[in-house]
Amino acid sequence: MHPIIARFLDLPAAIATLEKLDTETTLDSEESALITAAAAHPKSRAIVLKAKGAKSPSAEAQQHLIILATRAATQRIAVDSVLGPRVTSARAALEKEGASADEAEGLIAQAVLEEAFGYAEDPDSFDSAYLAETLESLPHLAAVTQDTLDAWFEAFAKEGSAEERALRLTVAEAVLESAWSDGPQPITPEHIDEALEKLADTVAQSEFGKTTQVAEQLLTFLLGKHVIGRERQARLSQIVKTSSGGGADPVEGEDGEEIDDDAE
Repeated sequence: MHPIIARFLDLPAAIATLEKLDTETTLDSEESALITAAAAHPKSRAIVLKAKGAKSPSAEAQQHLIILATRAATQRIAVDSVLGPRVTSARAALEKEGASADEAEGLIAQAVLEEAFGYAEDPDSFDSAYLAETLESLPHLAAVTQDTLDAWFEAFAKEGSAEERALRLTVAEAVLESAWSDGPQPITPEHIDEALEKLADTVAQSEFGKTTQVAEQLLTFLLGKHVIGRERQARLSQIVKTSSGGGADPVEGEDGEEIDDDAE
């Protein structure tokens, strides 16, 4: 996870910084980012400050602490020499396709949040390359329309033999409806799990092995469309392999819970 998130997941450290808002204390760049995020999300700031002194902060306080830390990290990433230009491109593409500034910022923050909590990899390290890959996919995702989807469904179905086309279309619809029911966004392990559960109830048990093979082929197809990157493809493919009974243990989020970055 990003160092700012790691630093301010510590509730006392976050509160001590937030309390500097009304003082003349000199702030470092990370503290400034947290205070700026708190000014933009006053409800989150109030809930976090209310948890001061609590032996065990509430789930609500922890959630809003993550919101502030993630938004602070997003600010710092936006001025990073490597990630910053990708943030700028993603934001411009999202707004060009009709997203509001807040919506675009929310999707970028969601990418930062996913890097921190979306996988079982070492949370103490910041995978900037994976985040860069996700940010690079956002302009391509922003350009996806219903016409694009219809063309992709048809193209993916036709890549298989005549007897496979119905299954390929079923798999593509299950995965992309799970991931993009609220609009195109980075495909996550949760989306794949949901789609595979739906497919398990749809196809015959004897066909499930073939179904997971098609799901892997779909991920390769989407890689070619630049809406997922190579590392995301590898991680999601591992989840698909696991579901068919092979491979390593499934990759899950840190606590298995979704974090609502819009809880305001």
